[in-house]
Amino acid sequence: MNRKCFLVAILAFLGLACIATAQKPFLGYYPSWAHYRTGRGQFRIENIDPWLCTHLIYASFGLNEDGTIEIRDSWLDISLENIRQFNELKNVNPNLKTLAAIAEYGGGIFSRVAASPELRWQFAESARDFCFEHGFDGVDVDWEFPGKHGGDPINDKANFVHMLAALRQVFSASGLILTAAVGAAKSIAEVSYDIPEISQHLDYINLMTYDYNGAWDAYTGHNAPLFSGPSEKTDFQRTLNVNHSVMYWLSEGAPPNKLVLGIPLYGRTFTLQDAENYWLRDAATGPGIAGPYTDAAGTMAYFEICPFSTKRWVRHWEDNQKIVFGVTGDQWIGYDDVETTWIKCDYAQQHGLAGIMVWSIEKDDFHGYCGSINPILNAIQQCLQ
Repeated sequence: MNRKCFLVAILAFLGLACIATAQKPFLGYYPSWAHYRTGRGQFRIENIDPWLCTHLIYASFGLNEDGTIEIRDSWLDISLENIRQFNELKNVNPNLKTLAAIAEYGGGIFSRVAASPELRWQFAESARDFCFEHGFDGVDVDWEFPGKHGGDPINDKANFVHMLAALRQVFSASGLILTAAVGAAKSIAEVSYDIPEISQHLDYINLMTYDYNGAWDAYTGHNAPLFSGPSEKTDFQRTLNVNHSVMYWLSEGAPPNKLVLGIPLYGRTFTLQDAENYWLRDAATGPGIAGPYTDAAGTMAYFEICPFSTKRWVRHWEDNQKIVFGVTGDQWIGYDDVETTWIKCDYAQQHGLAGIMVWSIEKDDFHGYCGSINPILNAIQQCLQ
């Protein structure tokens, strides 16, 4: 028995699903804070199957005002050796690549660092050193979003290109991977990104093709519809879907072989104004109930949804948008399951996209309480073969 087969056998004995590495890029985000969830929701490094994704992204680290990388949870990351254990997954699967996500929701620090030539270089060199010190193969830049949320609406777009150019130069000399998580919708992308320019510097562009609708709206809407549908009432609503975003990015010059399609492993919930009116774009009064383990009103992880998908939720299919949603009483949830995931993965293949990204791996049914272990991740892995 060769070494890989021996390792697969060991992992199978431990109850982990082991499958050959996907041929096309399959990037999975791992949010380290899932370590702190309780009961069935707790997700640790040992719960990660290192054979499913080609790239695993550790979320997340911060950016200091001086352009250096910030470790936000030193107790977990360093004292408990979470980073070390994460990168040692490559000892099990030598083909696996690991990335460090540098993330900020809002424009503040990223905007200021991107505006300074000196700080951009400091960031690039600090990111390189951080990767070498901790064993990462590269960095994923997650600035949400240039020109928005307190950033510089005039200069962030160009400065983001300059920042990526500095990173690219340092990373190319060091053999490191550079990706970015980007807002997919046209309403964000046209403000935040010079698409041809950022495409030159990135190895992969991770399209966050989700969060198109949510409890911030006064009506129901699916988290990540593939297409527009007849329920959409305005031109803006008709842009809130995966296909519109992909077509926009391609039309603006993004190379399809760098675009990675994002699939959410969570759904968004609403409380209906009237339980009798439960279709798409029907009135809602706010977020639905929180998941018992993720504990965030308005969202539920797939592993929280699936136990009730046949017992409690009444499942509805909308064929125009290729989506499912569930209803129980005044609670409404739109989510992706194995069926819609296969359709999206096939869509990515048909359009020549690079591969698939998921937010996030710990939201799949990683214990297999609803059947097989990691059904959605396995479906993607098989689709990308």
